[in-house]
Amino acid sequence: MIKTMVFLFLLLFATHATAKGNTYYKATLVHVLTECNTECKKRIFEDEVHKSFYILMDAILNQVRFELSLKQKESYD
Repeated sequence: MIKTMVFLFLLLFATHATAKGNTYYKATLVHVLTECNTECKKRIFEDEVHKSFYILMDAILNQVRFELSLKQKESYD
């Protein structure tokens, strides 16, 4: 179950625009499938979820900042 979740997560975020490069995910996937025990797999999966969440939240905040600056400029015009 964990292997499937990790594989799907890495597969989904490997093609995401703000994700890390494909080389990183290939190396991570090989490491998870060949050298990790269950605890290691769980830790890697949790770390990737946390990093991806922060990247996503940063992108959302940047978009909100941009839209607010546009609204502010419109109010001055």
